[in-house]
Amino acid sequence: MEPLQINPFVVDRKSRYAVTAFPVASEADFAAGLKALLKGKKFRAADHNIVAYRIKRGPGRIVEYKNDGYQSPSKESGAGIMVLDLMRQKDIANWCLVVTRWYGGVHLGADRFKHVRDAAAAIIRRLPA
Repeated sequence: MEPLQINPFVVDRKSRYAVTAFPVASEADFAAGLKALLKGKKFRAADHNIVAYRIKRGPGRIVEYKNDGYQSPSKESGAGIMVLDLMRQKDIANWCLVVTRWYGGVHLGADRFKHVRDAAAAIIRRLPA
């Protein structure tokens, strides 16, 4: 299945956000999907690539991962757990979500976390049932 993407998701005070989702059944799928996304110079050069995934490994066993700025020049502390928590609440598994931010030079304060959460929620609504 091809990755799902909303790009741009929102532009706020010159900061641009995008969100990508791709299916994962293993850590290898995660690595391959992220490698494919980061092949694009635009995503590789982003200020933040916030990543979270959940993979079902059998009855009652789920492997989870989150990162506040995967291969990014800086981190957005706390954003990865926010995306992972949303995935838990919506019982999303076997998907990886990547929220990307290109910093526009103006500090957004708490609005930056709102954009991350809203982007993750928007792509979750587009996931196949």
